[in-house]
Amino acid sequence: MDRIVVFALKQRAMVVIMLGILIVAGVVSFVKLNIEAYPDPVPPLVDIVTQSTGQSAEEIERYITIPLEIQLAGIPHVTAIRTISLFGLSDVKVQFTYDVTYLEAEQQVINRLSQLSPLPNGAIPGISPESPVGEIFRYRVYGPPGYSVRDLKTIEDWMLERRFKAVPGVIDVNGWGGKPRTMRLPSTSPN
Repeated sequence: MDRIVVFALKQRAMVVIMLGILIVAGVVSFVKLNIEAYPDPVPPLVDIVTQSTGQSAEEIERYITIPLEIQLAGIPHVTAIRTISLFGLSDVKVQFTYDVTYLEAEQQVINRLSQLSPLPNGAIPGISPESPVGEIFRYRVYGPPGYSVRDLKTIEDWMLERRFKAVPGVIDVNGWGGKPRTMRLPSTSPN
């Protein structure tokens, strides 16, 4: 231990330079650090959804899903291609290795889809959003003085959630917080 201290005191310039290099490396690492609000522990997964109204699941499979599978086959770093064909809907999931980022995987899929010949009924494949939880819209409910938290929660549950669910493209609405209104009914005994 004494040798290290003596060496550091004799070679002050070198110690200061090494400290500077360490600080610069730390700042560069911090800037490049990938931080996500909802980290996704799975490898990149690109989801391609194609709607074609009026076609049975068999027709969707034959005319949309299989051509998509053929077009997407051979993309580098793909580990699996999973498909589901339903009435009027084709869902193709392309899973990649950890070697590529989601944006790189998505770009490779977009490049392949651009070479796809036109699908029947004018069906156009679309890529689902990146986030594992989908698109999130957060809101708060405020009321005039005199409204309790329970009153605001009741308004949120019975009015706002129903109106949000009526908006086209909204799949689900989950309310958080507040005290839900409860009703207690007295039990009557047969005696």
